[in-house]
Amino acid sequence: MINLLTQISEEVGRVGVLFEVKTNVRAKSLIIKKVHTLLLLEDCNLSPECIENIIRGEKIYKDYKESTLVKNLFDVYEMSVKLNPCSVNDMLFAYKMLLGSVDTVNYEFREDGKNDVDIFEMNSIPSRFVPGAIRDVFDWYKKSELHSLIKSAVLYFELEFLKPFKEYNGIMSRLWFDMLLCRWKDLFLLVSVHDNLIKRRDEYREVLYDACKIGECNRFVELMLETVYKALKNADIHNAGSKVAEPKSINKSYKNEDMDESVTVKATSSFTNKLLEVMGDEVLSTNEIMLRLGMTHKPTFRKNYLNPAIETGLVEMTLPGKPRSRHQRYKKIS
Repeated sequence: MINLLTQISEEVGRVGVLFEVKTNVRAKSLIIKKVHTLLLLEDCNLSPECIENIIRGEKIYKDYKESTLVKNLFDVYEMSVKLNPCSVNDMLFAYKMLLGSVDTVNYEFREDGKNDVDIFEMNSIPSRFVPGAIRDVFDWYKKSELHSLIKSAVLYFELEFLKPFKEYNGIMSRLWFDMLLCRWKDLFLLVSVHDNLIKRRDEYREVLYDACKIGECNRFVELMLETVYKALKNADIHNAGSKVAEPKSINKSYKNEDMDESVTVKATSSFTNKLLEVMGDEVLSTNEIMLRLGMTHKPTFRKNYLNPAIETGLVEMTLPGKPRSRHQRYKKIS
């Protein structure tokens, strides 16, 4: 395992120099690739082209739930750089976003008897212990002095073992592993780590099954380190040495390497778009905007809607020198 960590560190240095990553830029094609991989591991065989069409809104497939999952997972990936992977609230928010119910105030883990069919046909821990177990895992991650890669793989396993959600536990655990890697080294924003698991799907499931059965994750951690190493080793470097440019405007065009056409990527999140839509051309208070959005939780509103819109220059305060004034209002910048 130490040898693997050394090899990964070498590859991180090599790939980091080649990519020269900018953390605030995420090409649409890269997110689509990650969404495609996560769905393949759930035996959802939509092609990248199909996923692209769904995200554009050009085509909704017969399986409405599957189409909705694609859109929501894409939105979660767009938002992931703003989420704290060691926050229980942020995890629950991401899950609600995956379900398409981000305006729900009460975020919940699974309830006994209501979780999805267990691929491993094992009994999960009782639901009443899940919130405490997740908090304990996150606390351990923050305090542990183990290497970040090992901690991330262990947390990945714990999420698979606990199965804390009603459904989509596999997607959430892999998404969270990806977020932890991106928090460790931002070059993972441009690397699809789970691609290698597609070819090793049966081995991956067998190793995970055995780890959950005996409650010991050494082999699983080793498998994930191997996966990270191979992802870095095989990283697409045909544009090696070129910088990822800072966005010059709100709309940014990226070349999708898997298609013949360029796609226009909206650099703002779906939350910001929704905020701008409900504001119109009016000058509104925080409470007035939240009412139009159907929201009641002010911290979530500020974190995911208002602050990003202000930071990207789409919304401005009427009293910029007094941000906490009770007379503060907000308006769109034309």
